[in-house]
Amino acid sequence: MSEVFRHEDYVSDGPVVAIVPAEHHGRIRAHSHEFYEIVYVVDGFTLHSAGGAINLLVAGDLFFVRPGEEHSYINAYQTKLYNLIFNAAELGSLEPEMALLPGLDDMLGDAPASEDSPRSIRLLHVPMHERRNIESSLLAIEAERGNRRTGWETVLRVRLAAFLLRYSRLYADQWDSRTISADDYYGYVYRILAYVDTHYSENITMNDLSAVTGLSPDYMTRKFKSALHMTPSEYVRKFRIARAMELLCTTELSVAAVAERTGFSDVSLFSRVFKQAVGLPPASYRKNAAE
Repeated sequence: MSEVFRHEDYVSDGPVVAIVPAEHHGRIRAHSHEFYEIVYVVDGFTLHSAGGAINLLVAGDLFFVRPGEEHSYINAYQTKLYNLIFNAAELGSLEPEMALLPGLDDMLGDAPASEDSPRSIRLLHVPMHERRNIESSLLAIEAERGNRRTGWETVLRVRLAAFLLRYSRLYADQWDSRTISADDYYGYVYRILAYVDTHYSENITMNDLSAVTGLSPDYMTRKFKSALHMTPSEYVRKFRIARAMELLCTTELSVAAVAERTGFSDVSLFSRVFKQAVGLPPASYRKNAAE
């Protein structure tokens, strides 16, 4: 049975609204919380497991975990996070109205999923021009609880509501194609992320990614590395490893079949790259994950 964290582990008094900074290295065991958690990746990268899926998280990613949902971090590499923990009750009379907003309907609402309103899209890739605002908002919440000036309890609740509204607007922007500009983070980097998500099993070349963005390969690589602190080739490799880990844990496919499905040209190359990234050969990783 996984560990369950309670708000009392982090908040001793006042509203259940707090920032819990964290630095992860290696594997963080599966756990859940009795509170909501919004996670912002400040630096580094990690594989994240939740709901049976494994995703690659990089600097600038923002996602949430609902109360009772189990998740874990796998193979974290110098990953610095800000965790915003809160109870929805702190929103008071605003909660029902906010639960109808884009992104927050999944987070705070309890309506079933529908084809018109998917509830599985939780990962936001925060554009470069918004990252400082996100970090400032989180640090302001942390400072308010630490300083405890007059009215700090009220300010915490107001700052929580403001942050959730910022999250909703980012969500609406990311999933509304009309907001995608050819000259910002979404226009370049997000197109690459979306392309890799769909074509990772194929032989992806830098020319392919260059065509997706309309930029030269060199300029495209510089833009991507400036946003994610890794080259497009490194991202493709790490994304494929994430998918391979998921297949090894959830299917009985042979290691060779997993290699083929995740875009590796041969099983020996796959095994070598997998061990470099995860620390274990694919077969050993599968065995350990099953125990």
